[in-house]
Amino acid sequence: MATIVEKLQQAALDKDTPVNDLLRRVKFVATKLGLPSVEEWVDHELNGYASDAPPDYRRVHGTPIAVNPYRGPMPIGGYVDGLSWKTVREPVSALEALLNSTGSGGTLQIGYSDKIREKLDHSNDVHGWNYYLQVSPSELRRILDRVRTLVLDWALTLEKTGIMGTEDSFDRAEKDKAQATATTINIGHISSLVGNLGHGNVSGSITVSNLNTEQIGSIIPQLRGHRDELVSAGAHGPTLDDRLDALEKAIANPQPDHSFLRGLLTDLRNCMSGAAGSLVATGAINVLNAMLGTGVPPT
Repeated sequence: MATIVEKLQQAALDKDTPVNDLLRRVKFVATKLGLPSVEEWVDHELNGYASDAPPDYRRVHGTPIAVNPYRGPMPIGGYVDGLSWKTVREPVSALEALLNSTGSGGTLQIGYSDKIREKLDHSNDVHGWNYYLQVSPSELRRILDRVRTLVLDWALTLEKTGIMGTEDSFDRAEKDKAQATATTINIGHISSLVGNLGHGNVSGSITVSNLNTEQIGSIIPQLRGHRDELVSAGAHGPTLDDRLDALEKAIANPQPDHSFLRGLLTDLRNCMSGAAGSLVATGAINVLNAMLGTGVPPT
């Protein structure tokens, strides 16, 4: 009989196994092994990312569309890179259902927030228009394929680590080994801060005066979470703390002073220059440079 890990590998390779069902198998295995970080990832994928930032692979690209009441849908012109990306937070079951309901050659429409629609109305000197991001179904299919691959990679890692189990369980030694070794799912989340800090939160916001306040808001807790590591690598702790606090207060203003924000971001970048040998600091500096240059993070 196939072991519990072999069954998981087979399910990951079977394209007929819905990703929703595959993830339930992962949760079963992770719970048996006592791996809460894997369970947490599975729960997000099954239930959606309501508050936590989704991983980078959930960021989709499309064409921003404005619905003219008289001429119908038309692409939004000008500099629209900030509008061309959106983070998909829905559970995998919703993505699979959406794909199944989309006919061959069809496209998907992801609406913008009320805040963005108001800004677009204001910039176009109109009122009450509808706006959405037109996305190819292949973008959602890519997300599901990525989840499937992550599961397969994890199941293969378990095998390489010598964790196979029986038909439906694991022994004590395997559980201890799983908890003592690196058997988490490496999703490449933005919290890695290496080259793609904040990458998953750009979509759905508008770049104003070359600065994206929503992205600034997503970076603050990430840098705070790595504060000790940055300081140990050479960043100036007091300046780091002060500028993060100031940024948080500044972006809470409905109409923030972007010149002031730019100065705070520059100070933040400079205070981490002493930690340039750290991968975390390098990733953060790269993103801050991108924000200060264009308001859009590196792709």
